[in-house]
Amino acid sequence: MPYFCTWEAKGVYLRFSGVVTLAEVTESDDAMYEDPRFADIDYFIWDASKVTSLSLSDTQVDITAVRDMRVSLKKDRLKCAFIATEQRLIKQLEQYLEKTKALKICWQMALFQDIDRARQWLSE
Repeated sequence: MPYFCTWEAKGVYLRFSGVVTLAEVTESDDAMYEDPRFADIDYFIWDASKVTSLSLSDTQVDITAVRDMRVSLKKDRLKCAFIATEQRLIKQLEQYLEKTKALKICWQMALFQDIDRARQWLSE
């Protein structure tokens, strides 16, 4: 499995590696969203700094944003930090962030290139 999930005191840290598919993104999202602890968290970190490829089409990226929009209707306060260094993945995450803005998802979301800056933003 190319992802690892750690529940922290106030959030969730998801770390991905290698080639990540839509099925793995969906599985990790579902595991987080369906966990009873999700209702009480303040943030999640989606760390893709070790990902070599995200095997999602543009349409699948948009569908992921729509799925998250549905979850945001139940949990309206959440900070979401995405970490990526690979250029194609950064572009896909930027597309996802643009789609979430267009859908008016109320979560605060930001893209970073390292974990330290992401954690600093989460603590602000």
